[in-house]
Amino acid sequence: MKWIFLMARSIGWALLSVVVLLLLFQHRLIYFPRPYDKPSLWDLEKRKGKRLIVQTSQGRQVAFYLPSVKNQEQAPEFIWMIFGGNGSLALDYAGEPLHWDSRFGYVFVDYPGYGECEGTPNPSSVRESIVVIVKALKEEMHWSDAELQQRTGVLGHSLGCAAALIAAEEAGLKKAVLCAPFTTMTEMARRTVGWPLCELNRHRYDNVARLEKLVPQGLQVHAFHGQIDQVIPVGMSRRLAGVFPKAVTLTEIPDCDHNEVVMAAGTAIGESMLKLSALTEH
Repeated sequence: MKWIFLMARSIGWALLSVVVLLLLFQHRLIYFPRPYDKPSLWDLEKRKGKRLIVQTSQGRQVAFYLPSVKNQEQAPEFIWMIFGGNGSLALDYAGEPLHWDSRFGYVFVDYPGYGECEGTPNPSSVRESIVVIVKALKEEMHWSDAELQQRTGVLGHSLGCAAALIAAEEAGLKKAVLCAPFTTMTEMARRTVGWPLCELNRHRYDNVARLEKLVPQGLQVHAFHGQIDQVIPVGMSRRLAGVFPKAVTLTEIPDCDHNEVVMAAGTAIGESMLKLSALTEH
């Protein structure tokens, strides 16, 4: 009987070790921050972009404003806030606007610890950063709350879908384009570590719960998802569209994986942004 006790104790210690490691280091499985290289920043400056620099409890946060091509000296007719995936920097998406409407302006938002931002990413610090950046954007444009709500939308990819919906909630925005959205981070964790370990997730981004709050307030969403996405299965977007059929429109992209969806659906995304913004085609 002693060997059974020893085996049970060994298994118990092994499980406890796994639990402790998941609690202490799970952020390393979710976030992959890195700094910018100089060419990325130089290209932004060449296109008349500028930094929006704010302070939070995490320290200095830096987002990037890119004016509209049509009129670089005035506030754009409509601004899209761009939120990238967990392994991306915001300016990794800076080439896409070249294919979209020239009247749009953009704000590329990095998470704490990413790019030129200080701090550590987690749901609380991401939300805090977004709140302060939204305020800085409103002041930069000299807009009222109503003007901000009418003239701003959000676009997110992967983890950025959760950040985009946080921005929509905080600013009262009504237009969102989501590329490869997930349902909840806990369901994503279930795919990685299974149940019950997924319940140890401390980064509880929940797009279903946020949409339950935002849809009754008038949020309209166009989701794009690759049909062969191996990271976030297209079934998650199908679920969001099924739960919110009047608010979420889903376009599935054939033969498209997770990291390809923004580029592969670029033209359709641009058309959706134009429609959501309510600007007429010129």
